[in-house]
Amino acid sequence: MISILAAAAVAAQLTMPPVLTPAPPKPVCNIKTVSYKFTGTPGTEFRYDGSRYVIPKSGSIELIASKKATQADFNGNHVQLDLFPLDEFGARTIPLSNTNPKGE
Repeated sequence: MISILAAAAVAAQLTMPPVLTPAPPKPVCNIKTVSYKFTGTPGTEFRYDGSRYVIPKSGSIELIASKKATQADFNGNHVQLDLFPLDEFGARTIPLSNTNPKGE
């Protein structure tokens, strides 16, 4: 009797269509730009998100992207940040050049 029930259970599993489970949701991040890497001559000053920064001796400074800042102020000009290409990590490199960096 048990073998007949076991055989019926196996037969039912083989003939019934599989139960479809919905695919898990894919995570979506709406953040496109993660950070901005400002490059230029050491001593070059710029403003980003209300703060003043100076390019260090290494020639670059990387800042986490602000949700509200879309531009930087450099040498009396506004630089639109999202015009520069994104790299594979979500960073944009912003080249700043200055003919008279501070300290020269």
